[in-house]
Amino acid sequence: MKKTLNTLIYTSLSLMLMAYLFKLLNWPLTSDFSKGIFWLHIASYIAYSSFVNPKDDRIIYPLVVLVLAVLFNVFDIGGGYEYMPLIIFFVMYLYVSFHLLVKNYLVQKDVRLLKPINYISVTILGLSVLFKLFHLAGAETMLIVGITITSIATFLKGIFKGLDR
Repeated sequence: MKKTLNTLIYTSLSLMLMAYLFKLLNWPLTSDFSKGIFWLHIASYIAYSSFVNPKDDRIIYPLVVLVLAVLFNVFDIGGGYEYMPLIIFFVMYLYVSFHLLVKNYLVQKDVRLLKPINYISVTILGLSVLFKLFHLAGAETMLIVGITITSIATFLKGIFKGLDR
């Protein structure tokens, strides 16, 4: 059960990144897809916190972020402000970075091969945000590449955490 839920948490996070990319590319029906994936991610965390013993104590940090995201969405806090998409992206960046870079999160094993890939993907994603903020050439392409690489790294980390070695 623990391995399946670990894989589901990381896979749904990877799909959330792809949903954000689809939103940036203005694809139709992205809103429904992202809502479904978001609730799948929340359900994965709730199932993990309910059924898995012993739990990682650091699970409270992502759960707080998810609860705040739901509250901001339900009560439409800051919906009319122009800086809100930047705040959402920054929170998502920190959330994904936490999952990729925190050692031994949810499982007591990490794959050494993925560690440099995780750092590179998070760095590219952070640089793409800076490119976008300063309106530099190639910002859109770098953002697409950064989100894609980070999504693949998140997916791979979830798969490897779910494997029994």
